[in-house]
Amino acid sequence: MADRQRSQAPARAAVAALLALLGVPSCGGRTAGAGPRTEVPEGLHATAPLSARELAPAPALAAPSSPGERSVRELGQRFRARLAHWIGEAKKLSHGKASAANVRVALCVRELGAGTDLVAERADEPQLPASNMKLATTAAALILLGAEARWVTPFEASAPFANGTLVGDLVVRAAGDPLCARSGPGAISGRLDEVARALRTAGLARIRGDLVLDEGTFQAPEPGPSWPDPSQRWAEYCALAGGFSANGGVLEAHVRAGAIGARAALSVQPAPHGLVESYDVRTTAGASVDVRVGATSRTATVRGSLGQALGEYEAEFAHPDPVELFGSLARAALQRQGIELAGRIRRARGTPRGVVLAELESRLADCLEAINADSRNGVADQLFLSLGHAVTGQGTRAAGARAVEQALARLGVSARGWRQVDGSGLSRENRVTARALCALLVGVLASDPATARLYRDSLAVMGEKGTLEERLRGTAAEGRVFAKTGWIAGVSALSGYAEPEGLRPCVFSILISYPSELGGLNTGVFKKLQDELVLLLFTDGA
Repeated sequence: MADRQRSQAPARAAVAALLALLGVPSCGGRTAGAGPRTEVPEGLHATAPLSARELAPAPALAAPSSPGERSVRELGQRFRARLAHWIGEAKKLSHGKASAANVRVALCVRELGAGTDLVAERADEPQLPASNMKLATTAAALILLGAEARWVTPFEASAPFANGTLVGDLVVRAAGDPLCARSGPGAISGRLDEVARALRTAGLARIRGDLVLDEGTFQAPEPGPSWPDPSQRWAEYCALAGGFSANGGVLEAHVRAGAIGARAALSVQPAPHGLVESYDVRTTAGASVDVRVGATSRTATVRGSLGQALGEYEAEFAHPDPVELFGSLARAALQRQGIELAGRIRRARGTPRGVVLAELESRLADCLEAINADSRNGVADQLFLSLGHAVTGQGTRAAGARAVEQALARLGVSARGWRQVDGSGLSRENRVTARALCALLVGVLASDPATARLYRDSLAVMGEKGTLEERLRGTAAEGRVFAKTGWIAGVSALSGYAEPEGLRPCVFSILISYPSELGGLNTGVFKKLQDELVLLLFTDGA
């Protein structure tokens, strides 16, 4: 399969595809409705069966008639000079704790169309990728399942019902849907209201049994291997994944200052989240903020003080169990639509199939920006589990890793030195090479145009969008670099596409490892190094 794809999408087609993307807006819409599709089982579904899906070549559009020429030798010299400069700066700022001996920078820059590496330094050395791992998670989902892939979560009656009363349970089957809404978590309740209205239309008014969340083969929500220690598990970047979720497992607190000495107005979304609320933020004079958030297995906490001069403050934190979060939101949606639930929320596995009354549908396309542009870990890990479920039938990390391996093979990307244990890159056990990431980027670009466009447009944009919104504004790179950032303690990464005006487009990967205790170096040194290296791609060396 990988050989066939390479023959269909040569380097010239890769250039043509990227040029075709210039100026094309990303696909819109962040809300997917629910509607009965009883012929489709639960899960993340491909556009067509994997064995039948053809990856069509990109249209053969002409490359620029006179693209600028970069001097490979000169560009390499410039890269190495800037590396030496910034490693020297790291040594100064760390008082000698960082040096060329313990700072490893892996680089690969590949010019599209020319088929050559402009720069390759430690390009085949396995490195921690941090959130650059998300590039592989999203690429694998698109390559294996297609740009139109969707999650389908069925709501089933466990027994026949008459006169509006279901004497059995209402069973919801896990699909692994992160149920995220980039427009805000408040939209999630509306999505579930659509399902509840469909249930009412189907004649359901009373449920004498339970609301059963069947987690199927999805693993129980739990921290990934080598994730941060328990003291950080409340943070939004440690959000868990499982068969069900909402807002990628993250709660968002919105606080608005009131009169001095009075309680601030406060809300936590999505709601109801099923936890005991411990909320108390007082308004103080001035512009200081001391708002502490977090959640345990029983309680959500938002407490502290907010200066009146600041006006508003927002904070995010992880829900302890995304399955329980989904269940609380689903029960509330039933109540809002006047459907009585006599029983409780109950978790199960392997319940008998029932009659599908309604379905919740979400598009893969609608969660990609949350993963790549905004770097939402919980959404990425949900996709990783559901990708494993779609390809192998098991919603586990091991199955997700096997699915990514299939995608790498299809793209012709070497898996030497590659190890993926989660979808987000939070684990310190992940490994990739800069050359493999470049090959991955080229491979997705050379796939069918819809996939290539969706992938590129999901990335952060230098100076304009996502985690790159504040970087390199007012430079030649603004609006012309589409990339994924990455950071965990001791790791800084940036990989993506650069489209310099008048020069051939290229892909790049910059993976930096350094002593994890030197946290301040990421902003003070390594982001600046990445930005300088990216800007070097916007010159022909003249």
